[in-house]
Amino acid sequence: MFTPKIIKKIKKANLIGRGCNSFATADKWDLVRKAKTRDSKFVICNVSESEPGVFKDRYILELWQERVVEGMKIAMKTVHAKKGFIYINPEYYEQFFDHLISTIRSLEVDIEIYEKPLHDYIGGEETAVVNSMQGDRVEPRLKPPYPTTNGFLNQPTLVNNCETFYAVSLINSDEYKNTRFYCLSGDDTEEKILELPVNITVRQALKEFEHSPSDKYFYQIGGKAGGNVFNHKQLNRKFSGLASIVIYRTERSEKDVVMEWLDFFKDESCGQCVPCREGTYRLRNMMADYFHDNSSLNKELFEDLIYTLQNTSFCPLGRISANAMLSYFKNVKGKNLKTEFGEKCDIK
Repeated sequence: MFTPKIIKKIKKANLIGRGCNSFATADKWDLVRKAKTRDSKFVICNVSESEPGVFKDRYILELWQERVVEGMKIAMKTVHAKKGFIYINPEYYEQFFDHLISTIRSLEVDIEIYEKPLHDYIGGEETAVVNSMQGDRVEPRLKPPYPTTNGFLNQPTLVNNCETFYAVSLINSDEYKNTRFYCLSGDDTEEKILELPVNITVRQALKEFEHSPSDKYFYQIGGKAGGNVFNHKQLNRKFSGLASIVIYRTERSEKDVVMEWLDFFKDESCGQCVPCREGTYRLRNMMADYFHDNSSLNKELFEDLIYTLQNTSFCPLGRISANAMLSYFKNVKGKNLKTEFGEKCDIK
């Protein structure tokens, strides 16, 4: 079967989606292109960027909006979509709307800008994006079917991150250099962003940011909420998902660090499923009591709670809600998870 030249070029570049899921871009485009429909297909540029410690899409929109819209235009032509959408968080909507409209008009493409609901973490998940745009409750859908066949208005829909469309534009013009954007934030540093090679390690990225790892710090990789935590000796690893590093001083209060993560997930649970809605709430309260009177945890209850969150939550929010805490205890505090918290307590 005929494969468009741009999909071949994307495949050769080995472009992986720049959102959280790291899905092969060429494969996703081909699925939407081949999907059958009697109506329209759609392309959505996801600029929700709701993970704390990640700000690359803002940086791209500040400097290369034309590239993003051009990447969308290429996608629409390739998958035979008549209409596109930019799904953008409220802060960026206010900041970039006028310029985006001007760019869309200059490139003569049918793209509409949709403002994401305020303070909505799960609204960045691709099926939650589709639900939000349809006016439905902002929550993930059961998959399959996937948006590639049943997305917006139940039609085949391509959903890619802002940075992905930027990279596609570069690939199309033979300017792509196998790089991506890396975010640095946290203690003793300003927010910084660099464009670096795709396959570098965390330690190599920190060197480019002119930061020297030491036992004075620990590091959260992949976002300030969902990312896992490592000590300064564990940084010879590549990034998985979001290319974000958050630096913490090791002298930080254990209570403050852990409760910040647990408060976030408790507040951001969409409430669709019981394991996440109740689990994030009860986990937060259990740890608050633990820190308040320095009491021992009910090991059996804690173990069951973690296991239920990780294995029965409907979407990734519940499944990863304990990972930052567990990886912090294991890698920074040196606690044996299975001994102290239970055999089922592990990092997913």
